[in-house]
Amino acid sequence: MTQTQIIWLVLGLGWTLIEIVIAVKTRVHFSSAGEHPYRSEGLIWVAVIFAVIAALWFKQRQWLPLPLDAFFRQLLAIPLFISGLALRASALLNLGKFFSTTVITHSEHQLIETGPYRWLRHPAYTGLLISFFAAGLAMGDLLAFVALLSPITFVLYRRIQIEELWLLGHFGEDYTAYCQRTKALIPWIY
Repeated sequence: MTQTQIIWLVLGLGWTLIEIVIAVKTRVHFSSAGEHPYRSEGLIWVAVIFAVIAALWFKQRQWLPLPLDAFFRQLLAIPLFISGLALRASALLNLGKFFSTTVITHSEHQLIETGPYRWLRHPAYTGLLISFFAAGLAMGDLLAFVALLSPITFVLYRRIQIEELWLLGHFGEDYTAYCQRTKALIPWIY
């Protein structure tokens, strides 16, 4: 195993472990809330697992290699992956007790507009997509890149649509005004 492969293994396993702990912690925390939550975290995990398996399969074949030097790709991808994780962590910390892997609102819920939420409504998903983009780039094959990014992008896009409806229903005009000031996922674009 090369040094680069070890770095990616540590990053991937570390990220997976943190996500599992978060999922278990928030599932337990909100399981007694009884406010008709929308659960999609299982679908997200299926998309992630499918995407990783498909991407690794394409990576091994290198049918459409990316036209970037392997060292340069890793030089870009590793810090980009870590930056995506840092953005996700910052978003989750800013949400505090209002974060859940389950789409749910409750009577104490507050609209968070601090930290990365000043610019984006779903920065935790932006961070996740940045990390997946970086991992796809590191794989060095266009098909691996697309296989890794497409399923998670689709699932997160659908989840954002559902979250937006819930938040609009809960916060009303305040959320509408917030939507007019911010983008959902990509600064200045979407």
